[in-house]
Amino acid sequence: MIAPAGCQLIGRWRIIEADLWDRGYLDLGGPATITIGADNHGEIAFGALQAGPRSRVRALNGLLHMGRLR
Repeated sequence: MIAPAGCQLIGRWRIIEADLWDRGYLDLGGPATITIGADNHGEIAFGALQAGPRSRVRALNGLLHMGRLR
């Protein structure tokens, strides 16, 4: 599935706040970011986590979800 033209979520976003982790942990390995591509694939990096490029991003109930491609 291709995202519609002009989709405002496509791009690289800085993660600045999370319910479970403070800013120091989020930026542990570098700036915490999430990247969403037009092909619904994405990458996420925060704390000790880095996931992608075999991750798929989708919206469900107004929230972004990342899942592993099968």
